[in-house]
Amino acid sequence: MIKNFIIKAAIVSVLFLLNFSIANAKCEFLGDIGEKFKKSDEDKFGHLFDEDSPFAELIFSAMEVCPNDNFDDNFFVKYTFLDKRLLTIQIIADNSIDNSPTESMKLMKYAKRIYGDFDTGGNPKNYNNFNIWEKINKFIVYNRNYYDKTWMEEIFISNDKYYEQLLEYENILENMLTAEDQN
Repeated sequence: MIKNFIIKAAIVSVLFLLNFSIANAKCEFLGDIGEKFKKSDEDKFGHLFDEDSPFAELIFSAMEVCPNDNFDDNFFVKYTFLDKRLLTIQIIADNSIDNSPTESMKLMKYAKRIYGDFDTGGNPKNYNNFNIWEKINKFIVYNRNYYDKTWMEEIFISNDKYYEQLLEYENILENMLTAEDQN
């Protein structure tokens, strides 16, 4: 009887610790898609916006945002805001020096572990495509493409509403720049 209790207690403890470690392996993002940049965020990270534009980006080392995921200084997290509202979150592999960040498979493994497995073919190191997950009120895109001898790899998080707002804003900017160039 005591032996059964000890075995059950050990199993419950192991499951609890395993669940706890998996829960801690997620990145600790600044906020969720659609959330406003708060005064407390401004106190912590500084003023977000330039007076001339409602658009802003914040970039952090992925080591800060995802401390338990073995990212190094070749990975960063970029937040995009419009009118102090978080529109997108991106985790990006910086392959500007060489392709070692993507070749390390860290971002792909993170995407599979956190958002779900996907088919990478016979050799995941040669995966040259994207995968989309649709979650409640958001979508996640893992994108890995080889172009001109350089891997471009990222996880892009947004939702239909806020991604559309970003595209509208970018179109307005592009039209303004085109008009300026014509003058």
